[in-house]
Amino acid sequence: MDPTQLQPESLAAQALGWIDERTRAITPPIHVSSTYLRDPDNQYRSGRVYARADNPAFDQAEALLARLEQGAQAALFASGMAAATAVFQALAPGDHVLAPRVMYWSLRNWLMNFATQWGLKVELIDMTDPAAVAAALQPGRTKLVWIETPANPMWTVTDIAATAALAHQSGARLAVDSTVATPVLTQPLALDADLVMHAGTKYLNGHSDLIAGALVTRADDEAWRRIKQVRAQIGGTLGSFEA
Repeated sequence: MDPTQLQPESLAAQALGWIDERTRAITPPIHVSSTYLRDPDNQYRSGRVYARADNPAFDQAEALLARLEQGAQAALFASGMAAATAVFQALAPGDHVLAPRVMYWSLRNWLMNFATQWGLKVELIDMTDPAAVAAALQPGRTKLVWIETPANPMWTVTDIAATAALAHQSGARLAVDSTVATPVLTQPLALDADLVMHAGTKYLNGHSDLIAGALVTRADDEAWRRIKQVRAQIGGTLGSFEA
């Protein structure tokens, strides 16, 4: 089975067709170990050190999400809020960020309180208006443009490609909360976004029995490595059973 030729429905159903090579099981084992054995010379040549960053339970789900979004890599988080806030925490105090006036209330509350007190310069704008985006961008100072489309709770829609072009012209990155659309309906990375976020709790899971979040990146670059570092150091990782 060549997963590059499959439709999203088949990708989701087959989960890339992975098998456990040791047992030939078609359902992946649940890895619950928190740490891994060092080599005799104190190295970790297995590539795994601690479960916050290196949990093999993440591997298949992350690979599937990256494939569905046509991204380079994915990272699972303990919740959508953990995923979203990691993007902002990978920035530096004093950085200017743009976010929509209409967006998930909990993230907006975090941005206008914790993130602002921490030192980010957060500006809320009408993200559906390209002219408003262009006017608010500060070249060299705006580091991130965050959009949510369709946006909770009004289902407002933002032009991803147009906003990506404006952000990149100013030297900013574009992150898209695509929770509502899922990769079945919208693939922001194919429209030149740099990051896509999902609150897996909602449509991605669909059964109201899981709290999870995910990020997918277009490129394995320095910004992505900072986000992964935030996940490992702050610890907003998903549990093995949830993964």
